[in-house]
Amino acid sequence: MSEAPAAQAQDSKRGFVAQRERRVLIVVLALAIPVALIVFPNLGPLFRTFTIPNAGNAPAMPRGSLIVASRFGYGYSRYSFQSFELPITGRWPALGPKRGDMIVFYLPRDHSKYYVKRVVGLPGERIQMINGRLAINGQIVVREPAPKLRDPSDVTKLADTYVERLPEGASYVIIETEGDRSHYDNTPEFLVPEGHVFVLGDNRDNSIDSREQSRTIGVGFVPIDLVIGPVILTLKPYAP
Repeated sequence: MSEAPAAQAQDSKRGFVAQRERRVLIVVLALAIPVALIVFPNLGPLFRTFTIPNAGNAPAMPRGSLIVASRFGYGYSRYSFQSFELPITGRWPALGPKRGDMIVFYLPRDHSKYYVKRVVGLPGERIQMINGRLAINGQIVVREPAPKLRDPSDVTKLADTYVERLPEGASYVIIETEGDRSHYDNTPEFLVPEGHVFVLGDNRDNSIDSREQSRTIGVGFVPIDLVIGPVILTLKPYAP
């Protein structure tokens, strides 16, 4: 009769040890994965890391941020890997960016360069900037004032900021360093071609994006096949 309590105590001890080991494993993985992403920036078919060299997507991605993109987030395309091309057309499986996603893509006019921007226009839609306001198919997107932030290009100044809310519900903060009077705050209406998306930077007055259609300096419409994947993690630089 005395063996049963002893056996139960032994089982309980084993269970406690196993639970502790699982917790240690989780902690080790939680620490190892970010380190691996930093040390090995091109992790095979699943993820890839990038460093943000400018403030075009501030405040979500300040200059110097490290981001992780999912290669398989929208399926694979011919251009998913920079060192070689896959023998496929379109995306496999046939997935694509959603409005509001922050994506990494190869620059359409120079596939050796990558850009990171936010998707605001989908194939077949009409996109326009009207006095600093984003319009989708003729409807002005909701924009609410937010507390001012430091100008990413001049920290001695404060910049106007807003929360922009897309029709499907995605919301994010945009910066207007020049109010609603910059070069890109009034544009013609753009019709997004099939198989492409329209992208903007969150730092609206300091972003070269789909509003600039020039073949020499612009981004233009982004072919979905050139999208590497969605941003799934952003590590911002330390700001004392």
